[in-house]
Amino acid sequence: MMVPGCVTNAGDIRERGEDLQRAWCESVLQDDGPPDDTAAFRRWFEGYQVQRRAFVLAGWAETVSPDVRRRARLVALGSLARGEDLPQSDLDFALVTTADLRLADAAPDIERFVRWMGPMGFAPCMGNVMGANPRWFGPTGAWTARIQSYAEFPDWANVRYLYMTVDALPLDDAPDWAPVAARVRDVIAGSAFMKWQMAHLGIRGTVGFRALRGVRWEASGADMVFHIKDRFLAPMVHALRLLSLHHGVDALGSVDRAASLGRLGALGDLQPEAIVQALWFGWRLRARHHAECWLRGQRDSVDLVPRSSLSPAWQEALHEHLRTAQALERLVCRRFPKPRGSR
Repeated sequence: MMVPGCVTNAGDIRERGEDLQRAWCESVLQDDGPPDDTAAFRRWFEGYQVQRRAFVLAGWAETVSPDVRRRARLVALGSLARGEDLPQSDLDFALVTTADLRLADAAPDIERFVRWMGPMGFAPCMGNVMGANPRWFGPTGAWTARIQSYAEFPDWANVRYLYMTVDALPLDDAPDWAPVAARVRDVIAGSAFMKWQMAHLGIRGTVGFRALRGVRWEASGADMVFHIKDRFLAPMVHALRLLSLHHGVDALGSVDRAASLGRLGALGDLQPEAIVQALWFGWRLRARHHAECWLRGQRDSVDLVPRSSLSPAWQEALHEHLRTAQALERLVCRRFPKPRGSR
């Protein structure tokens, strides 16, 4: 596999962004090793994270006025923050601003930024976890007030917003973000109820595997498909984040979280190496499918992997790694029971 060189100059990305995305997609499809040989993919993956962040920073510089950029700091959320972005990952971001910047004034720039990112494989977040949403925009005081309101009324919707805020990374100098991040972590870490909610309302039953029937394929037209994000990767990422918050692990990336939790003895009988291997397999399968879809112009349903596209070896590997994902799901459900007295 030939891994493309990273292009970080905003002007070059403006001129060649779509071609650069194409080169990265074509590159990952050159990886024809067996399912669990992830060495070449890891080299591609590490380079692609640099390229994805360069795409975002170029888009911000090219589309947002100097005045708005001066008063708003870009904070990556989700996979972009964790360094786990793939060719068609959603564009999730927040903005921490000065007190005098109104969303109405910044909205045209933000919308232009989101549109600019589309050709490079950044779909607008389906859940609107973006800076154009008032929930993800504002000065430190507004963020602090929102966090407090979520903590005071911790229904599942509000608690989900808190967890989303954990996986965040400023992409430029944003000293005002540090107290926001620290407060969110403290709120969740100190709440047995919120940890139970994530384990039992967010993770339980989501892994696409049954002990007797194996992989939970779903019918889609004439084929059977598997949702590689919702039924495999997301439950693992969420479980590792939950355990990390509980045990005081500060790492953002899922691999680093698994390794840290393993060193703490926080994974029970699960081996961190097995979790890491499952993550790399899942990212590789998802990246390949994203790339195939992008190259043929498909921009929706990109996480539905057809069974017919997988060789018997890949299907067997998916089966085995889903066992690990299910074991991790069960571990967090046992670890975080519902607190007595809660409804």
